Amino acid sequence: MLDQGTIAGSPLWFPLRMTGGGAAGASVEAGAGMALVELTEADYRTESFLDLRLLARGYEEVFCPTATLVQAAQSLKATPQYIFHIGHAGSTLIARLIGAHEQCLSVREPQLLRALADAAARPPGEAPPGPPPAAALPLDVVLPLLGRTWRPGQRAVVKATSIASEMAPLILGGEDRPAAIFMFVDALAYLRSILAGPNSRVESRALASGRLRRLQQRLPGTGDAWHPRTEGEVIAMSWLCEMTTLHRAWEACAAQVLWVNFDEFLKTPAPVLAQIFAALGARVPARDVEALVTGPLMLRYSKAPEHAYDAALRRDVLASAEWEHSAEIKRGMAWLESLAERHALVRGVLRLRGS
Repeated sequence: MLDQGTIAGSPLWFPLRMTGGGAAGASVEAGAGMALVELTEADYRTESFLDLRLLARGYEEVFCPTATLVQAAQSLKATPQYIFHIGHAGSTLIARLIGAHEQCLSVREPQLLRALADAAARPPGEAPPGPPPAAALPLDVVLPLLGRTWRPGQRAVVKATSIASEMAPLILGGEDRPAAIFMFVDALAYLRSILAGPNSRVESRALASGRLRRLQQRLPGTGDAWHPRTEGEVIAMSWLCEMTTLHRAWEACAAQVLWVNFDEFLKTPAPVLAQIFAALGARVPARDVEALVTGPLMLRYSKAPEHAYDAALRRDVLASAEWEHSAEIKRGMAWLESLAERHALVRGVLRLRGS
């Protein structure tokens, strides 16, 4: 049985998910609590996502009572910094580059934060899909656990899943006032990148209804006439949903936020990465930054490092999408421009981040 001191002492035991007992892992005991997995520092660098996909990769769950997690969190002082993003905007690559330096521990898309964000975004009274979830840990317990590091002076940087941006004002408004990187691409690049990939297009359709609902909450009084009808319009709506989410968070916590356009990073990676480290409070020597941006991480697909991928290939992929899907791209951009005529928030987002 894991104790409070063991959990608080290092990030070795990673809190994966709440469980009501009888969960998938054979080592999870009966009763409500938390399922944790054992992750070394190398595992944190290797694994793209710290979510339920860890179980498919062979990590075994170990049960811990909720009370032990709460006690451990209460003994912790450090809180993480953050990467929020719109999806398909280079956040995984940036998180890998950050986590490759000894001063930072990259915590990529933790399942607990995603679960809290999903619950927060669900309309009142709407039941989640699947079996009823176990009671969630509160944010003031989850965040200190995600902020643990291996050694003094190291800082944890949590890359949240895109829907967790809805919680950014709450997270960044805490008394510690953590720093955050907001990763994005402009609207045209987003349309091209989603239309370039079959899996991205499937994901976009699957998430569309939830994103439309979230966007409607920020654009009250708009009728059904503006609802997206074509694929290009749906993708543009998805971009706008996630960008307005970040924009609202930035309005509340501007001094803590560094916006990073991924395509601008790819043009001049070393100075932009140096800015990112500085914004996170890490003093990383220029030679270390240069080694990172000229190293192997820049030549692999960050979500699946077994595949080669670099800035030149990205340019080719986007150019191909522009040629193959030009009609849908034009429909998406026209939809955004039409909506901007009626909403100041949309105009502001397009003016600042959308060109």
